[in-house]
Amino acid sequence: ERPGGIVDVRGLTAAPDGSEAADVALVLVGEGPCAALARAYAGAGVPVALVAEGELAVPPLELGEQTAPLVGIVAGSSEGALLDGLAAWLARSADKTLALAANFPFCRRAVTDALVARRALENAAVGAVSLIPGSDYPIMCASQCALALDIAAAYGREIDLERLAELAAVMGGGVAYRSLARALVGLVPGLGAILKACVGYGGTVATARAIRLRLELEDEGRAARPAGDAAPAPSGPASQALPATPPADDYVTIGGGAA
Repeated sequence: ERPGGIVDVRGLTAAPDGSEAADVALVLVGEGPCAALARAYAGAGVPVALVAEGELAVPPLELGEQTAPLVGIVAGSSEGALLDGLAAWLARSADKTLALAANFPFCRRAVTDALVARRALENAAVGAVSLIPGSDYPIMCASQCALALDIAAAYGREIDLERLAELAAVMGGGVAYRSLARALVGLVPGLGAILKACVGYGGTVATARAIRLRLELEDEGRAARPAGDAAPAPSGPASQALPATPPADDYVTIGGGAA
């Protein structure tokens, strides 16, 4: 969805020569040197996945200790299962996960799920081991605000006034979660650390899912908007420098020819 996302489609005989800076490589299993190609990309330090309808279709790989962690198998007999598996593998293997999600919408849920899980665990730990009364709120709030910005970036949003409104809502939610934690601690004495950890984890997940749902509904609304109701194109130097529809040969090359 962005000019920075480049997909280069090649034949199975096109091994990496070390000149390209690929973030990940996908080998569609078929007739040809699939295993050798996967080993070549892994040897060049590029994470590579062999994509097939089933794991039995993947040939023996014979990987070394250094290359084995870089090679994965994505198998699925249906389009939905295959995309879900591919998104999960990309979210685990790619370094630039936010850019990946911003460019390829099918990866967004997997990327944000990983972000939310990590932040939620961090906030649970903050709630459990808070040594100074009241010190957990600013730490959790800062973590949730950073998570909100990361989710927005994963959905291709820029930092603007709308993001400030989201951050204000996150901080307001943090106050509510803190009040909830205090009330629970008062009702169940002796379990303060556990209760605050649970509220920190659950509050982070709930806040993140609310932000993600709003962005997804916004995207659906844009997709459903009739062409005649689309917002007018921006004017000025930026709009003149970038074409409304970039030429396809800027993105995908198949068998040496533009497509």
